[in-house]
Amino acid sequence: MDNLTFFSKVIDSLAWPCLSVFLVLMFRDSLLELISTIRKVKLGSMEAEFEVAIKQVLDTAFIASAGSPDSITSFTNLNAEYATAKFVAARIEPTATIIEGWSTLGDELRKLGRQTGEVVNSLISQHKIIQIIMSSDVLPSETKEMIGELRRLRNQVAHAQVIPTSDSAQDYLIAVERVVELIHNYRKNLPGYTVDVR
Repeated sequence: MDNLTFFSKVIDSLAWPCLSVFLVLMFRDSLLELISTIRKVKLGSMEAEFEVAIKQVLDTAFIASAGSPDSITSFTNLNAEYATAKFVAARIEPTATIIEGWSTLGDELRKLGRQTGEVVNSLISQHKIIQIIMSSDVLPSETKEMIGELRRLRNQVAHAQVIPTSDSAQDYLIAVERVVELIHNYRKNLPGYTVDVR
């Protein structure tokens, strides 16, 4: 192969990659905007479904708490500094707020499991505790449905299937507080109730 043929082959093999790089660099801003739009369209419907699901759980929790014999403490009636800190956290980091909110619910379920004797090992994982509680008859089915939905929504956030807005994180937080309060009030009516069951 002579030099001219060699250079011709090199230019042929490099032409398309070079042209591609040139076009990407030239239209970089337009391509980034297009990718962002496609991602928003893809995630937009999931985020909308996520927000609707949180609102439904929140509504169900409010309705369930209205029928409970013990009055439910509104999240806004809690310690003002605590509530403010939670809402600020939801504004700054909605994903972490949702995951932390779920952890609060898990802690209350652990207390319920210990109190009822369903959970005897204090080292058992939160996942296993939830399975035990959900498969038992310890809680009313409506409360278990809310817990299941809050868990599903938390998993969507934890696995980055949804990027929550700060408003949806606040709604999630309020819904969790309502469900925790429902479980806590339910625990009050069971034998062996103490505030600090671990």
